[in-house]
Amino acid sequence: MMLLLGLMFLLLLARLWTLQVLQTERWRRAAENNRLRRLPLEAPRGTVTDVRGEILLDNRPSYQLLLFPEEMKDPAAIEKFLIRIGIADEAEIRARLARARKTSHLPSIIADNLRWPQVAAIAAHQAEHGELQVHPATRRFLPEGPAVAHLVGQLGEVSPEQLAADPTLRSGQLVGRSGLERAYQDVLGGIPGNLVVVVDALGKQVSSLDQESPVLGQPLQVTIDLQLQREAAAAMTGQVGAVVALDPRDGAVRVLLSQPAFDPDLFAGHLEPARWRELNDDPLKPLHNRALQALYPPGSTIKPIFAAGALHAGERTPADGASCSGAVTIYGHPYRCWLRGGHGGVNLYSAIEASCDTYFYRLAQDVGLEKLAAWARLFGLGAATGIELPGESSGLVPSDAWSRRVRGHPWYGGETISVGIGQGPILATPLQLAVAYAALVNGGHRVTPHLTARNAKPPVPLGLEPEVLAAVRRGMELVVNGGSGTARRWGGLPARFAGKTGTSQVVRKVEGVRWYELPWEQRHHALFVGYAPPETPTLVVAVVVEHGGDASSVAAPIAARLFQKAFAPDFDTSTLRPVFPDGLAAAPAPGASPDATDRPTPAAAALVAKSQPGAA
Repeated sequence: MMLLLGLMFLLLLARLWTLQVLQTERWRRAAENNRLRRLPLEAPRGTVTDVRGEILLDNRPSYQLLLFPEEMKDPAAIEKFLIRIGIADEAEIRARLARARKTSHLPSIIADNLRWPQVAAIAAHQAEHGELQVHPATRRFLPEGPAVAHLVGQLGEVSPEQLAADPTLRSGQLVGRSGLERAYQDVLGGIPGNLVVVVDALGKQVSSLDQESPVLGQPLQVTIDLQLQREAAAAMTGQVGAVVALDPRDGAVRVLLSQPAFDPDLFAGHLEPARWRELNDDPLKPLHNRALQALYPPGSTIKPIFAAGALHAGERTPADGASCSGAVTIYGHPYRCWLRGGHGGVNLYSAIEASCDTYFYRLAQDVGLEKLAAWARLFGLGAATGIELPGESSGLVPSDAWSRRVRGHPWYGGETISVGIGQGPILATPLQLAVAYAALVNGGHRVTPHLTARNAKPPVPLGLEPEVLAAVRRGMELVVNGGSGTARRWGGLPARFAGKTGTSQVVRKVEGVRWYELPWEQRHHALFVGYAPPETPTLVVAVVVEHGGDASSVAAPIAARLFQKAFAPDFDTSTLRPVFPDGLAAAPAPGASPDATDRPTPAAAALVAKSQPGAA
């Protein structure tokens, strides 16, 4: 018995020696961890200002709820408590707790932007739920709200893939998912820090022990002009579509607007899945950035591009004429001009001014698809523009190879005739149209649109002769300032501008049925791309109004408002509103603001009384 007792004491002494001597550091760290907490110190994201220094994106104080998973003893009780104080619904709370348990060595952000009643409830139950802690933080704040939502973009919780790829990121941290927030995550994001604090047995902080300060996100100045951005948003009230404005000299983007927009405050923190589904299921697609992702047939806005290509290739001269009787038969099929009865004899200038379809039908027939496609690509259509924002669409410039690959049949000659007036399978984004027109008016250089000076690239010369560009610009000046121009109603404004109207059909036109007699979703898209001042352009504006119907009545006044705001700031731009035909009482879009269907003000009515609406 004595020998057995001695052996047991020897084993006990050996174990004590192992714990106290060999494993000293291990158990010292464990003891320290029982009384220490490492709190993440959020790095406030960088602010964003416009070209004049106005605040576009800022931060405001907020509170986050942290969970220390390794201290969680009763997950069911935590779940019930979080549901009871309104953090989220039951399914979402379970999902957040499950994610937190996967990173048990780090505190996880369970909720942010806590309301005061929630902060008070957590503080009152700190003794019961010591694994929860309210932590000060910041939240994104956009003074302009939805007017800059697509431009700024969204924040979202960091994904497991991002966590694995970047060790500086933390579980639950918000990172850029779209727009400027994503494109400049490396600038705006910053690096979180740590605060080591001493806590008592109830988890209450007693004192701080060590601090690793966060690295704040850097400020960012962009090329956007907030005054013009606000004006574009006001002009597009109740409409669906996009407005893009840029400096044709270097590609600096002044306006990037997509309507309808979403409330950016929803994405400043953790977005509820139900709200996300609601936004995704909205038929007007408010999350879709139409300025650089939506694709539209360019309609008659393609005509100046094809005119420049034809002059450059020697296929036409400015004096070459065509006779328009209102319809022309090609390949045995009648193709109608928009003007019943026709335009009579036209040349390149008057064909652009009055948007004569027959002139461009004949041009398309003479040169064929390959040349039309080459001219479109020369001006940047069919390829991404290179703007730094993610998700840009490349558009479509068709070819026989594309038709065989995608549609399973060769290209038909009759389709070329439609492409000649911007219809059929040719698609462009509003941003691409703005870039193409910049090349038409800046001396023949294709620019790369950019939002910061660091992403500016030298313009690329296209090799177009000055006389070619001068001829096309002369035609576009007549569109607004000529006696037969399709946008001549806006020619008497203080700030002169030029450009081209365009409509793109959504459904096949029915004889005898006017566009405003159709349901909203079947009406034509209305487009206008213009520039100012006409002599030395410094601003190009592209407007697309989905199902807007008549370009000169709906799209052109939106561009006109921006030009007046930029070059005639004393002019009351609120007098420039879409001009709808008498009897049109339907809202521009289902569920849109009724303000969009207001009749023109007396000042605007007097302005447009001098001419009849253009139709092309």
